[in-house]
Amino acid sequence: MSKEKFVHRLFDTITPRYDLFNRVGSLGMDHSWRRKTIQALQLKPEMRVLDLASGTGDLARDCAAELAPLGKVVACDLSLQMLSRAVKRLAVFPPARWHVSYAQGRAENLPFNPATFDAATMAFALRNVSDLDATFGEYHRTMRPGAHLALLEFGRPTNFFVRAGHWLWLSTAIPLFGFLTTGLFWPFLYLRRSILQFMPPEQVVKKLQNAGFGEVSATRLSGGIVVLYQAIR
Repeated sequence: MSKEKFVHRLFDTITPRYDLFNRVGSLGMDHSWRRKTIQALQLKPEMRVLDLASGTGDLARDCAAELAPLGKVVACDLSLQMLSRAVKRLAVFPPARWHVSYAQGRAENLPFNPATFDAATMAFALRNVSDLDATFGEYHRTMRPGAHLALLEFGRPTNFFVRAGHWLWLSTAIPLFGFLTTGLFWPFLYLRRSILQFMPPEQVVKKLQNAGFGEVSATRLSGGIVVLYQAIR
């Protein structure tokens, strides 16, 4: 099974409990991480924003609140199950109801015209795409010159003690809680492996630069548990 098909199956499988798992699995820190990501986008009300690998729409919802009354967020995801849940969840949030649209698509071959977006983002999905270079190339193609890119991804802490605690959390608490909420182990074993095996920030920065982005940076948050990547088209 290809990585794309595997990831598609994984997220279709865990969709019903995805939001609960995110809250508990991140110890509630995911909200502050998303706020920093949105601040990095420097949003203005008239902008058109791409939220790639949008999942159930948390980041799209928060972007919509900044863009009302004129802007638009396009929530794009490979999984129709995730998008369907996003539509239902965001319908109860007035800014998101009117300012978020939805599209199914592959990160490596986006269904949008060149220079469509004034800003673009993604949360916790870089390690899931099958071709990171192609994904960054598609971001570059579909963003307008001067547009801000902000990408949030899990990292590995540099401090020895934080790193040891992080490894223990990923290896025990995450699979256990995942099993308790979904009845499955395998999606959360993949989560652990994908985080621990993902490339270091320096390599991600280099790939963004190779794709044509400028002013690329990687900022470690919460002791390096996550990394915020920023760049300008």
